[in-house]
Amino acid sequence: IVEIPQPAIMSVAAMTDRINAIQQVTRNKMIAEVHYGVIPGTQKPTLYKAGSEMLLTMFSIGTEVDVQDLSDADRIKYRVTVTGVHTPTGARIGQGVGECSSAEEKYQWRNAVCDEEYDATPEARRRVKWTKKWDNNRPSYYQSKQVRTAPDDLGNTVLKMAKKRAQIDMTLTALG
Repeated sequence: IVEIPQPAIMSVAAMTDRINAIQQVTRNKMIAEVHYGVIPGTQKPTLYKAGSEMLLTMFSIGTEVDVQDLSDADRIKYRVTVTGVHTPTGARIGQGVGECSSAEEKYQWRNAVCDEEYDATPEARRRVKWTKKWDNNRPSYYQSKQVRTAPDDLGNTVLKMAKKRAQIDMTLTALG
Protein backbone atom coordinates (compact mmCIF):
# COMPACT_ATOMS: atom_id res chain seq x y z
CA ILE A 1 0.00 0.00 0.00
CA VAL A 2 1.31 3.44 -0.98
CA GLU A 3 0.57 6.15 1.55
CA ILE A 4 -0.48 9.42 -0.05
CA PRO A 5 0.54 12.44 2.04
CA GLN A 6 -2.40 14.57 3.11
CA PRO A 7 -2.24 18.30 2.49
CA ALA A 8 -1.49 20.37 5.57
CA ILE A 9 -4.59 22.17 6.76
CA MET A 10 -4.17 25.39 8.65
CA SER A 11 -6.05 25.45 11.93
CA VAL A 12 -8.56 28.20 12.66
CA ALA A 13 -6.21 29.52 15.35
CA ALA A 14 -3.25 29.63 12.93
CA MET A 15 -5.37 31.37 10.29
CA THR A 16 -6.57 33.89 12.87
CA ASP A 17 -2.96 34.52 13.95
CA ARG A 18 -1.92 35.11 10.31
CA ILE A 19 -4.79 37.54 9.69
CA ASN A 20 -4.05 39.38 12.94
CA ALA A 21 -0.35 39.63 12.04
CA ILE A 22 -1.14 41.06 8.60
CA GLN A 23 -3.59 43.56 10.12
CA GLN A 24 -1.09 44.59 12.78
CA VAL A 25 1.64 45.18 10.19
CA THR A 26 -0.85 47.12 8.05
CA ARG A 27 -1.88 49.35 10.96
CA ASN A 28 1.52 49.84 12.61
CA LYS A 29 4.16 49.61 9.88
CA MET A 30 2.63 50.29 6.48
CA ILE A 31 2.44 53.89 5.34
CA ALA A 32 -0.45 55.10 3.19
CA GLU A 33 0.67 56.09 -0.33
CA VAL A 34 3.97 54.24 0.20
CA HIS A 35 2.92 50.64 0.93
CA TYR A 36 -0.72 50.87 -0.15
CA GLY A 37 -3.20 53.46 -1.41
CA VAL A 38 -6.25 54.20 -3.50
CA ILE A 39 -5.47 54.42 -7.21
CA PRO A 40 -7.40 57.23 -8.94
CA GLY A 41 -10.58 55.86 -10.48
CA THR A 42 -10.89 53.07 -7.91
CA GLN A 43 -12.51 52.95 -4.48
CA LYS A 44 -10.62 50.30 -2.51
CA PRO A 45 -7.03 50.50 -1.29
CA THR A 46 -4.48 48.68 -3.44
CA LEU A 47 -1.30 46.95 -2.29
CA TYR A 48 1.79 48.67 -3.71
CA LYS A 49 5.11 46.96 -4.45
CA ALA A 50 6.70 48.29 -1.24
CA GLY A 51 3.84 46.83 0.81
CA SER A 52 4.13 43.53 -1.05
CA GLU A 53 7.84 43.39 -0.24
CA MET A 54 7.16 44.09 3.45
CA LEU A 55 4.60 41.26 3.67
CA LEU A 56 6.82 38.82 1.75
CA THR A 57 9.71 39.58 4.12
CA MET A 58 7.45 39.13 7.14
CA PHE A 59 6.42 35.64 6.02
CA SER A 60 9.88 34.64 4.66
CA ILE A 61 8.65 34.36 1.09
CA GLY A 62 11.11 34.62 -1.76
CA THR A 63 10.23 34.85 -5.44
CA GLU A 64 11.03 32.92 -8.59
CA VAL A 65 10.36 34.87 -11.79
CA ASP A 66 9.50 33.48 -15.23
CA VAL A 67 9.31 35.97 -18.12
CA GLN A 68 7.56 35.34 -21.44
CA ASP A 69 8.38 37.80 -24.23
CA LEU A 70 5.23 38.32 -26.33
CA SER A 71 6.60 41.29 -28.29
CA ASP A 72 6.04 41.92 -31.97
CA ALA A 73 7.31 44.50 -34.46
CA ASP A 74 5.26 47.40 -33.09
CA ARG A 75 5.07 46.70 -29.36
CA ILE A 76 6.98 45.32 -26.42
CA LYS A 77 4.88 42.93 -24.31
CA TYR A 78 5.77 40.69 -21.40
CA ARG A 79 3.83 38.16 -19.34
CA VAL A 80 5.52 37.40 -16.03
CA THR A 81 4.74 34.59 -13.61
CA VAL A 82 6.06 34.98 -10.06
CA THR A 83 6.11 31.96 -7.78
CA GLY A 84 6.29 32.52 -4.03
CA VAL A 85 8.69 30.22 -2.22
CA HIS A 86 8.78 29.85 1.56
CA THR A 87 12.53 30.34 2.08
CA PRO A 88 12.98 28.18 5.23
CA THR A 89 11.31 25.13 3.64
CA GLY A 90 11.51 25.68 -0.12
CA ALA A 91 7.77 25.05 -0.39
CA ARG A 92 6.03 26.79 -3.27
CA ILE A 93 3.08 28.65 -1.80
CA GLY A 94 1.46 30.67 -4.57
CA GLN A 95 1.74 32.15 -8.04
CA GLY A 96 0.84 35.44 -9.59
CA VAL A 97 0.68 36.54 -13.21
CA GLY A 98 1.12 40.03 -14.61
CA GLU A 99 1.32 41.49 -18.10
CA CYS A 100 2.35 44.82 -19.50
CA SER A 101 2.60 46.17 -23.02
CA SER A 102 3.98 49.28 -24.66
CA ALA A 103 0.60 49.43 -26.43
CA GLU A 104 -1.13 50.44 -23.18
CA GLU A 105 -2.46 54.00 -23.39
CA LYS A 106 -0.10 55.40 -20.76
CA TYR A 107 2.97 54.04 -22.54
CA GLN A 108 1.96 54.25 -26.20
CA TRP A 109 1.56 58.02 -26.40
CA ARG A 110 3.46 61.04 -25.10
CA ASN A 111 2.97 64.76 -25.52
CA ALA A 112 4.93 66.20 -28.42
CA VAL A 113 7.85 68.35 -27.32
CA CYS A 114 6.85 71.10 -29.77
CA ASP A 115 4.63 71.73 -32.78
CA GLU A 116 7.57 70.99 -35.09
CA GLU A 117 7.94 67.48 -33.66
CA TYR A 118 4.22 66.86 -34.02
CA ASP A 119 4.20 68.12 -37.63
CA ALA A 120 7.27 66.04 -38.55
CA THR A 121 5.73 62.82 -37.18
CA PRO A 122 3.91 60.62 -39.74
CA GLU A 123 0.14 61.08 -39.52
CA ALA A 124 -0.46 57.47 -38.43
CA ARG A 125 1.85 58.00 -35.42
CA ARG A 126 0.36 61.18 -34.03
CA ARG A 127 -2.96 62.32 -32.62
CA VAL A 128 -4.79 65.10 -30.83
CA LYS A 129 -6.28 63.96 -27.55
CA TRP A 130 -9.09 65.73 -25.74
CA THR A 131 -9.07 65.64 -21.95
CA LYS A 132 -11.55 66.81 -19.33
CA LYS A 133 -10.23 68.54 -16.23
CA TRP A 134 -12.28 69.62 -13.21
CA ASP A 135 -11.65 73.10 -11.83
CA ASN A 136 -13.82 74.49 -9.00
CA ASN A 137 -16.43 71.77 -9.68
CA ARG A 138 -16.67 72.83 -13.32
CA PRO A 139 -15.31 70.83 -16.21
CA SER A 140 -12.93 72.35 -18.67
CA TYR A 141 -11.65 70.69 -21.81
CA TYR A 142 -8.27 70.91 -23.46
CA GLN A 143 -6.39 69.16 -26.19
CA SER A 144 -2.82 68.02 -26.43
CA LYS A 145 -0.77 67.01 -29.42
CA GLN A 146 0.67 63.54 -28.93
CA VAL A 147 3.08 61.29 -30.79
CA ARG A 148 3.69 57.55 -30.50
CA THR A 149 6.45 56.51 -28.16
CA ALA A 150 9.06 54.25 -29.71
CA PRO A 151 8.38 50.78 -28.22
CA ASP A 152 12.08 50.08 -27.68
CA ASP A 153 12.29 53.11 -25.38
CA LEU A 154 9.89 51.34 -23.02
CA GLY A 155 11.28 47.79 -22.91
CA ASN A 156 12.69 47.94 -19.38
CA THR A 157 9.73 49.91 -18.00
CA VAL A 158 7.24 47.42 -19.45
CA LEU A 159 9.21 44.45 -18.08
CA LYS A 160 9.42 45.96 -14.58
CA MET A 161 5.70 46.80 -14.56
CA ALA A 162 4.74 43.25 -15.61
CA LYS A 163 7.00 41.87 -12.86
CA LYS A 164 5.50 44.22 -10.27
CA ARG A 165 1.94 43.27 -11.25
CA ALA A 166 2.81 39.57 -11.00
CA GLN A 167 4.50 39.99 -7.61
CA ILE A 168 1.52 41.81 -6.13
CA ASP A 169 -0.85 39.17 -7.55
CA MET A 170 1.28 36.43 -5.98
CA THR A 171 1.39 38.23 -2.62
CA LEU A 172 -2.39 38.53 -2.54
CA THR A 173 -2.80 34.91 -3.63
CA ALA A 174 -0.23 33.49 -1.19
CA LEU A 175 -1.38 35.45 1.85
CA GLY A 176 -5.10 35.40 1.14
